[in-house]
Amino acid sequence: MRIGIDLMGSDSDPHLLFNAVLHAAACLDNSYSLLVIATKSVVDQLSSQIKASPQPAKQAPISFREVADTISMSDDPLGAIRRKKESSLVVGMRLLKKRQLNAFVSCGNTGALIASAVLSLPVLPGISRPALLATLPTEKGPITVLDVGSAVACKAHNLVQYAHLGAAYQRAIRGVETPTIGLLNVGVESKKGTTEVRQAYEILKQQQEAVEAKGGPLDMRFVGNVEGRDVFKGGVDVLVTDGFTGNIFLKTAEGVADFIFEALEKTLKPEAVSHLKGTLEELKRHFNYVEYPGAMVCGVDGIVIKVHGNGSVKALYNSIIGAAHCVQKQVIPNIKKQLATQGAHVHPMAST
Repeated sequence: MRIGIDLMGSDSDPHLLFNAVLHAAACLDNSYSLLVIATKSVVDQLSSQIKASPQPAKQAPISFREVADTISMSDDPLGAIRRKKESSLVVGMRLLKKRQLNAFVSCGNTGALIASAVLSLPVLPGISRPALLATLPTEKGPITVLDVGSAVACKAHNLVQYAHLGAAYQRAIRGVETPTIGLLNVGVESKKGTTEVRQAYEILKQQQEAVEAKGGPLDMRFVGNVEGRDVFKGGVDVLVTDGFTGNIFLKTAEGVADFIFEALEKTLKPEAVSHLKGTLEELKRHFNYVEYPGAMVCGVDGIVIKVHGNGSVKALYNSIIGAAHCVQKQVIPNIKKQLATQGAHVHPMAST
C-alpha cells in the first residue's frame, strides 16, 4: 500500500514537514510505503538525510519523486493545474489516477487539490459534486462534517448527497451502523434557513419516512437541523452544510480551540501549568483539530487528503496515518458499494 505525500506549496518548510513523514514511517509497518513528492533541491537534501540514517527494515520504506514545479497558495487553482503539469500536486494526482498510489496527501493549495481531484478521478455513483469532509471532536466522539470548503454554494440535492456520503463514510471508517445526520442551520425548526436547506430537510425527511413505511432498515437516521452551538455536544454523527458555511464553521472552531488553550497557558500560574500539564495535553489531544486526520475530498474514486490549516508536522503526520487507515479500511470500495445500493435516494434530482 503506497501513500504519496506532497510536501510542497504550503507555508511550512518542506524540510520541517519531512519529520512527519519520518514519524509516520516509524509507526507504519513495511506493508506500507511512503512516496515523498518534492522539487529536486528538496529531494536531494531529504534523500541525503535518509542515507545518513538508514531506516529499520520493519517500518514503512520512504522513497522520493522529483518534480519540476510547485503550486503556491496564491496561485489560481484551475490556472495552476493547467499550467503546472509537472508540479508536485498534479504529479501526485496523476500517480493516484494511474493506481500507482493508494492514497495521496497534500499540504498545498486546497482549491487546486480539489480541482485536480475532480478533473482527474471519476466521481462516485450518484454524486454530482464532491465535498471536502473533515473530522472534528465532540463530547461524544468524532463527528464528520461536509462540505467544509469544496463548493461555496450548494443545491438541495447536493446537500442530500453529502448526507449519504457522510453516512457511508461513518459506516466504512468507524463502523457506525446507522449514522445520525443533521443539517447545520440557524435554528432547529424545519422552516428555518435558506431555500436550499429547507428543501434538503424535506427530501431527507421524506426519504426516511418512505424507508420506514416499507419496514426496511435505515442506513442513516435524519434528526433535523442542528445549531452551531450544539454541534460539539455530539448529537449527530454527520453534519451537513454548504462549503461556504462549513469552511467558516471549521475555521471558527479551530480558532476558538487555539484561543482557549493559549489563554489557559498564559493565565495559569507556572506551578498550576506544571500540575495540570497532563490534563491540558489530554484536552488538546481530544479537542485540537490537528490531532485529527486532514480533510478528505469525498465523492471521487480515490483517497485524497488535504492537510489541515497551513500545514504542521503534527497535522501532516495525522493526515498520513489517516490516509493509511482509509486504505486499510477500504473506504472507497465500501462507500461505492453503499452508494450503489441506495440508488435514487442519493440523487434526488426529481425532488428538487
